[in-house]
Amino acid sequence: MKEIILPEIVAVGIYNAQLAVKNRDVTKNRKTTMFEIELPLDSGGFSYIDKEVSEIADDIIICAKPGQIRHTKLPFKCYFIHMILREGKLYDCLMELPSYIKIDNKKVYVDIFKELCKYYDTALDNDRLLMQSKILELIYLLCQNSSKQAFRENISNKEMIEKVIKYIKENISSDLSLNTLAEYASFSPIHFHNCFKRSTGKTLREFVEEQRLQKAINLLINTSMTLSEIAYECGFSSQSYFSSVFKQKMKITPRAYAKEIQKKYER
Repeated sequence: MKEIILPEIVAVGIYNAQLAVKNRDVTKNRKTTMFEIELPLDSGGFSYIDKEVSEIADDIIICAKPGQIRHTKLPFKCYFIHMILREGKLYDCLMELPSYIKIDNKKVYVDIFKELCKYYDTALDNDRLLMQSKILELIYLLCQNSSKQAFRENISNKEMIEKVIKYIKENISSDLSLNTLAEYASFSPIHFHNCFKRSTGKTLREFVEEQRLQKAINLLINTSMTLSEIAYECGFSSQSYFSSVFKQKMKITPRAYAKEIQKKYER
């Protein structure tokens, strides 16, 4: 079992982006050099960590890890703790945490951050010991909450994404935009985008185009429909856009593809 190495506490306090960032509504992109754990005090704004995005709410914990790229769309006010840890059991636990953790026991987290703020500036050894105990409690709670979140999300998201995929296949000629499908799933567009990509390994646009192309290929082979009719039937905005997407993905035009298939059947 790996050794439990206590983190080096770099900073603890309350951060108010509106005071720290003048005349801007978005902070600059920066690369983190340590663990940054934040408890928002208000809702509003957005947090960006690498390719993940989350609406800022007062019932989430933000966990940024060393080496990640992050910025924030204001407003944003939070409790924060910055700490350095490079190995050991606690390091592994923190690295495995999701960037955004939904919590159902906010008061417990608020009390921990208040205690950390209260004793951060003191030089007394007993107070430093208390801070380390609070950090251990914080990491323990984060691991518990993230495990519960992962279990709940895996089940509910899997069921919802399967339902959305079925809807896409049955309504391929309809409006299948991010906003439309997010509303169908009762998710925010950002959350839906993240869930869909995690579940399928593809963006919504990539998946929808793939499904539309599959149906188009079937119609090219098995019907006498014109390219314009196929484009409409498969949900493409125009024949020219359909042909462009088809050639980009298949490396051949729709007409040339249909001729090649016809030749194979004639042999």
